[in-house]
Amino acid sequence: MTKQRRGSTTERLRQIAMRVAPGDLLPPERALAEQLGVARMTVRSAIDALTREGLLRTRPGVGTERLPSAVGLRVGLRSFAETVREHGMAPTSRMLHLARDTDRPPEAGAHLGVDDDVPVTHLRRIRLGDGRPLALEETWLSPTLLPDLDEEQAAGSLYQLYAGLGLAPTDGLELVTAALPDDDEIEALALSPAMPVLRLTRSAFAQGQPLEYATVTFPADQYELSFRLTEVTAA
Repeated sequence: MTKQRRGSTTERLRQIAMRVAPGDLLPPERALAEQLGVARMTVRSAIDALTREGLLRTRPGVGTERLPSAVGLRVGLRSFAETVREHGMAPTSRMLHLARDTDRPPEAGAHLGVDDDVPVTHLRRIRLGDGRPLALEETWLSPTLLPDLDEEQAAGSLYQLYAGLGLAPTDGLELVTAALPDDDEIEALALSPAMPVLRLTRSAFAQGQPLEYATVTFPADQYELSFRLTEVTAA
């Protein structure tokens, strides 16, 4: 099979994929091979090419899924719900855990300034856009902040709750890394074990007061990260 023919197959498959609604499955590889008049291996190569572009995602045991356009995520102190709304989707959350406990990484306790035996509000949520899992988020809050947080409040935007207390985030640090997903992330986000994820770790303050420590996992093929750059003055 020539390179030109493979490219032609990829473009024809792209046309088929664009006629499928985001979140729906393409026909099986065998059916696609018959429709395109090529070998299944050629179809698989075309699927791999469109997967690298972020148009398709193969889910083992399920099939090949058409993905929606990538979510543009500006890294900064802003609400996830706000970002989702900017892309024309309705944000919701699925609560996995909400409690006051001592289950946290050492970095969370250090940021919040609490001893290991001091319980803090701890929540774990799947963040969704139009019902589609977009991120797995785990957050630890200052022990004096939102002590009576309930599931209804936690299903919405914490940043709106912060604002109501006059504690909108003012500064912080975010670290972004790439990795393969663990078992919890594979299940929560319906990922292939071979699909890379982006992990964002946030330490936020409000006027110098520790506000939250959070970790967020995103499927790497569904996001475009952007960072605002500013000039750094030499010392």
